[in-house]
Amino acid sequence: MYLSIDLGGTFVKYGVLDEQGSIELKDKFPTPQGDIDQLYGEISRVFADVSETFEIKGLAISAPGAVTDDGLIKGVSAIPCIHGPNIREDLQNRFNVPVAMENDANCAALAEVRAGSAKDYNDVLFVVCGTGVGGAVIKDGQLHKGKHLLGGEFGMLVQYDHEQKCMASYSWLASTGNMVRRASEKLNRELSGQNVFELAESGNQTCQEEVEAFYSHLSVLLTNLQCVYDPELIVVSGGITERPQFGEELKSALSTINTMRDSLSIETEVTVAQHRNDANLLGAFFNLKDKIEKSERC
Repeated sequence: MYLSIDLGGTFVKYGVLDEQGSIELKDKFPTPQGDIDQLYGEISRVFADVSETFEIKGLAISAPGAVTDDGLIKGVSAIPCIHGPNIREDLQNRFNVPVAMENDANCAALAEVRAGSAKDYNDVLFVVCGTGVGGAVIKDGQLHKGKHLLGGEFGMLVQYDHEQKCMASYSWLASTGNMVRRASEKLNRELSGQNVFELAESGNQTCQEEVEAFYSHLSVLLTNLQCVYDPELIVVSGGITERPQFGEELKSALSTINTMRDSLSIETEVTVAQHRNDANLLGAFFNLKDKIEKSERC
């Protein structure tokens, strides 16, 4: 059995998985707000608890930020204490089992490629739409992180924002979080994503414009990614994908762009992620298994 941990800003989720990736046990605890020792203490408690029932042969971790091959987490996140310590090395010494750690979006992508919407595909782009825009690149069935660990940081791409009359990132233009924020500011009321779509459907012009702009920017992003990498498949994840109409609405926006491209008739193949709440746990497990198998071959 393997213990998989997903470090989130509000909660730390964990699960025990068997050799095939089936989750046998799942729970969570509030993310410690103190130093790294508090986090290590909670993980140690969980490890001890699950070890009473299962023989844990490895520890898999999904984390925010850019995860280096030697076990450091670069950048910033909602969990400041994880940036600096060598978490992989510390936990490996503490539990004496193999430990593997990877970025959360990369883990979610691995879950889709190994056992989800992108199973049996080799070249895949994974795009996450939420508070911002993120993602991952799968090349020849493996994660492609790039020289500076920026592979898949699609939200950092920029486009001219005609409304603001300045350059803006796709995390601003094509995220559901910022769509909601813009609509809330314009209507001077607190809205949720569901509110924005419901108001748009009931005829509210402001929300209609924001929803239309969201799909327009997202479809431009996906079209550009298709041209840059030419993947077999693009998988979109995030709360927005639970909206029943999402697939058709996105397809319509993509079709609008395709009609403008006389010189290129390739249709971007897009699907939604199969795994949602458990994606990071499952992907972290697959990453750990890859690392264990690689070490055994060496």
